[in-house]
Amino acid sequence: MAENTGHGSLHWSEEQEVVKSSRPLKVLCWLAKKLPFPVLVLFTLPVSLFYFIFSPRARTYTAQYQKQLAAFAPSCKTRPLSGLVQVFSFALCVVEKIAAWSGRMSLDTIAFHDDDVVELKEKLSAGKGAFLVGSHLGNMELLRCLATYQQTGVKKDVPVTAIMNMKSTAQFNKTLKELDPNSTLNVMNAADIGIDSVEDLQATLNAGGLVVIAADRTSSSVPGRNIAREFLGKQAAFPYGPFLLAYLLGVPVYYVFALRKKTFMFRPSYHMFVKKSSVERPSAPQGKKAYISALCDEFVALLQDYTAAYPSQWYNFYDFWADSAPR
Repeated sequence: MAENTGHGSLHWSEEQEVVKSSRPLKVLCWLAKKLPFPVLVLFTLPVSLFYFIFSPRARTYTAQYQKQLAAFAPSCKTRPLSGLVQVFSFALCVVEKIAAWSGRMSLDTIAFHDDDVVELKEKLSAGKGAFLVGSHLGNMELLRCLATYQQTGVKKDVPVTAIMNMKSTAQFNKTLKELDPNSTLNVMNAADIGIDSVEDLQATLNAGGLVVIAADRTSSSVPGRNIAREFLGKQAAFPYGPFLLAYLLGVPVYYVFALRKKTFMFRPSYHMFVKKSSVERPSAPQGKKAYISALCDEFVALLQDYTAAYPSQWYNFYDFWADSAPR
C-alpha cells in the first residue's frame, strides 16, 4: 500500500510506499515461507490493526470507497470495521503473493468456473496467444506467478509477459526478486511502453503466450490520457493504454479476476473468473476509437459487478474518483 504524505489528492503512482526499507519485507518473506498458513493469518491480524490505527490515509480511502460502494449497492452496507477488514484482506493478499512466489501455492488453490477459461486453455494448447486484462481487485499476481511456473492447466509451456508499474512498489518488487528472480522475469515497466514494446509483446503472443495488464489505474507517464466512466455510481478515470494495446496487438481479449472465496480463510482458496471480450476488433482504422471505448465499457461493467460481490478485496488505496476528466 502507498502512503501520501502531503495534502490533497496525488496521482496513485506519486504516493510513497509505506515500507521504505526492505528489512520488514524480508522478515515477512521468511515468515511466509516457514509458517503454516493458519499461523500466517493470525499474524496478519494484529499487523493490519496496527497499520489501520496509525495510518490516516488507510482510514480515509477505505471509508471513501466503502461509502461510495454502499451508495451504489445498498446490500454492501458500511459497518464500523469495514475499512479494517479491507486492510486485513489486502495484507493477507500480500502474504499470499509471497507464499506463491515461495512455491507454496498451486493450481489446486484455484476453483475455475464454467466460463471462458476452457476456450482460453484450448487456444493456449493450440499455440495461440491472448491478451489478459485484470485489475487490483483480488490477487492478479497469483495468476502471473502460477503461469510463470507453467501451472496453467495447459500441457505446454506458455510464455508470459506482464506489464506493471515498477516504481510505486519498488521495495516490494526488489524483495520479491531476491526471494525468486522469476518474479521479475518478463516484466515490462508500464512507464516505458512504446512502439518497440509492442513488437516484443507481439513476439510473446506469436509464441502462444500471454500478455497481462491491469486496466484500473491511469498511466503514471501520461496520467491525463484516460477514459471517464461511471464506476460505483460516480465518474472515475480509467487508463487508455491497456485498451489501445488490445487494439494494436489484435489477439483475443480476456478479462480475469482471481478472488479469495472468503475474506477470512485459514488456507488460501480462490475463484478464478475468465470472461472473453465480446467486442469485435474492427478491420478498418476508423473503428479504433469505438473499439477502445467499448472494451473499456465492458471491463468497467465486469469490475463493478465483481467489486460489489467481493467488496473487501478492493486494493486501490487512493482517491480513485479524484480525476475523471479525459484529456
